[in-house]
Amino acid sequence: MKIFVVDDDPFAQRLLVRQLETIGHSDVVVFSAAKEPLAILGSDVGAAEVIVLDLAMPDMDGMEFIQQLARLKFSGTLIFVSGMDERILQLAPMLATGLHLKVAGALKKPGSPEQLRALLSPVAPQ
Repeated sequence: MKIFVVDDDPFAQRLLVRQLETIGHSDVVVFSAAKEPLAILGSDVGAAEVIVLDLAMPDMDGMEFIQQLARLKFSGTLIFVSGMDERILQLAPMLATGLHLKVAGALKKPGSPEQLRALLSPVAPQ
């Protein structure tokens, strides 16, 4: 399963990749800004099956990223991560599902491998 991690914090990137590898996901591509993965998805909307998205990015906030994914008709699954207020973690999934995107859930940073496994288990091929 191809997973995009979109997070501008190098520590958070390394932690997420390590956690994903711990639970058996090694096909992970990391992005420090939102525009590059959107460009890739713009030419191949199926380039990722899952996007783990930090909601606080410097070049584009998570809500705008969600809107862009909806415009591209992204059919994969989103997992939101954030150190922001809990209300933001509740709002983002509501916006995404309202735009007909699939959402596995949201994690307050730092999440755990067990939390990631629980969110990814319905998405992972059996």
